[in-house]
Amino acid sequence: MKDKPLNLQLAALNNLGLMYANGQGVEQDFAQAMQCYALAAEQGVAHAQSNLAVMYAHGQGVAKDEQKALKWYRAAAEQGLPYAQSNLAVMYANGQGVEPDYQEALKWYEAAAAQGDSLAKINLGVMYANGQGVAQDYQKALSYYEGGAELDDPVAQFGLGVMYANGHGVPRDMQTACHWFTLAAEREHAQAQFNLGFFYSLGQDIAADYDKAVVWYERAAAQGEPAANYNLGVLYSTGQGLEKNTEKALQYYLAAARQGDAAAQFNLGLIYATGQDTPQDDTVALAWYQLAADQGDAQAQFNLGVMIAKGRGTAASQTVAKQWLQLAADQGDAQALYNLGVLHQGDASHQPNYPQALACYRQAAAAHDDAKVALGWLYAKGLGVLQDFVRAHMWFNLGAISGHPEAINGRDFVAQQMIAPQIAAAQDMARACQQANFKGFD
Repeated sequence: MKDKPLNLQLAALNNLGLMYANGQGVEQDFAQAMQCYALAAEQGVAHAQSNLAVMYAHGQGVAKDEQKALKWYRAAAEQGLPYAQSNLAVMYANGQGVEPDYQEALKWYEAAAAQGDSLAKINLGVMYANGQGVAQDYQKALSYYEGGAELDDPVAQFGLGVMYANGHGVPRDMQTACHWFTLAAEREHAQAQFNLGFFYSLGQDIAADYDKAVVWYERAAAQGEPAANYNLGVLYSTGQGLEKNTEKALQYYLAAARQGDAAAQFNLGLIYATGQDTPQDDTVALAWYQLAADQGDAQAQFNLGVMIAKGRGTAASQTVAKQWLQLAADQGDAQALYNLGVLHQGDASHQPNYPQALACYRQAAAAHDDAKVALGWLYAKGLGVLQDFVRAHMWFNLGAISGHPEAINGRDFVAQQMIAPQIAAAQDMARACQQANFKGFD
């Protein structure tokens, strides 16, 4: 009984900290709140320990310190405080102040969930749905999500929407998925809003409704979802289900591009480079392509390389152009490989590098008919290789399959220099090359 007054004083000290932190009856003062919490926390008051952890986690009244936040959440969690247990689990799951540890996260989530903590239940649903630190178990995920959804939690509602959309643990049902996404979206869950916009614009499994798509995309965009801005730009630029509106398309692409969306940056580059319903501006196009290319967008790297090679919007530079084309080529872009070959082959103002050109054309040939034609002419003329009409005929013949006019002309040209057995050999080589998917044929 002797400890009771002290316990009451410590509880009052914690409550005073809350008043200062929230500005209840006093002027908000985080520094004073920190002092109150710290005094009570050091004496083992679990709620004060948890509140002190919140201050360190958010940098309120003190420099942000995730390790100290972890320390105080743990102190409160070990005393059985569910809110602290749940937040401690979040820190372990996200690697805040500690190395990520899903097993520790799972332990503390389960402890909090056993006491009815809704956040812990929802996050357990996420872990079981994604197999994070546990064996993937859609039935357990479904159970946790349903519990959260009953409490009208948007994260749980979104999780249920994902499960029904993908048929995870339940029969795939887009109507039910959209029901849960709608509930979450109305609670301002940005991903749910985006998903509804996507499904209504796609028109698969549910009827297309572009007006609804725009509404949900706009609500997601207002919350800073770059993909929503980008998709709105696509709808307005293509006029898909809506009246085409280049001004609005540019507005949404610009919003997404400023948020760092590489696809939007690329599309802005394309619009300004081609002058699609807007004044052409190579300098602006180059700037947007550069931003997307810096993020690794292969199409932007290719277009940037082509523009620099031609001196559009900047001084022409074969060296810089090759660097960008090589980056796109490294991602498997056959068009970039072909153009890189063209630059290596050179023209009247540049010394040709035939070995490099041949290497690029050979890598691109399986997917690019112009590369086949280029190889045909190199062999036909003996440029960088021994003149070989049989191999030239093979490459021209492979390009002619799709009706490529220059390939047909090249094949006819070299055929006039060949005898029947050579033509037959070239045709056999072309068939073998196709069957081998171009591997081993140079």
